Amino acid sequence: MIFYFTGTGNCLHVARELAAGEHAGAQPLSIPQEMRREGDLTYADEAIGIVYPLYGHLMPAMVREFIHRATFDTPYFFLVATYGRRHANGVELAQEEARSAGIEPVYISTLLMVDNWLPNFDMDEESALIPEKRIDENLARIKNDVSARKRWIEPVTDADRAAHEEYLSFGLKFEASDLGGFLAINEDACTGCGTCARVCPAGCIAMEEGAARRDAMAGMGCNACLACIHVCPASAISLPMGEKNPAARFRNEHVRLADIVQANNQLG
Repeated sequence: MIFYFTGTGNCLHVARELAAGEHAGAQPLSIPQEMRREGDLTYADEAIGIVYPLYGHLMPAMVREFIHRATFDTPYFFLVATYGRRHANGVELAQEEARSAGIEPVYISTLLMVDNWLPNFDMDEESALIPEKRIDENLARIKNDVSARKRWIEPVTDADRAAHEEYLSFGLKFEASDLGGFLAINEDACTGCGTCARVCPAGCIAMEEGAARRDAMAGMGCNACLACIHVCPASAISLPMGEKNPAARFRNEHVRLADIVQANNQLG
């Protein structure tokens, strides 16, 4: 049983590959959709894993909420964290978060993929780097590890910890209460297609009078996943903090827009 959180398809692709390695035809479960369910979230399987992106070297807020709300009955609980440039001590932070939820992961690995953080990275340049990132090779290693029920926690170094401390010094936070002005929607450019609202995993975007409206605290609270800005066909969503290349956007080549909508849609 594999759960995932995705903004631009990276983690969905990884989760699909890992699920296929467990059972032919198996489908991973979307954390945003599971979080919509009422009542207890109780899961039992011989292996349970979560695939998620690192945001500021941490689990996204919704993933953290999920592991604290859910109950997992398994002898093999594993985590796979995707990242684009620096994972820092994300493994250590994930282990601490899981333990605070009463979970003891037996396998944690990071996976280098495309970084979709628009303020710092040009998506055209990132896409060009895909061959160098050896994604398929490293994903195959993780897939084999999980299939063999390998017990391994990726090592964390003092340099990794220092990288996280450096990040903290920048003051950027990914909690919904800190993201009120994170995104800007140009109502004149917005065509009212509603795509941004359908890919938002937290239900923070609504369509009103033919235009998108955003409230970072609405729904389950903005996670800063950038799904909305990457899919907007009219380029009506922007980042006031600036972008490396406002003309370039990204979606994992193995994932369709319809797949992200199915994974994240909170509109009913």
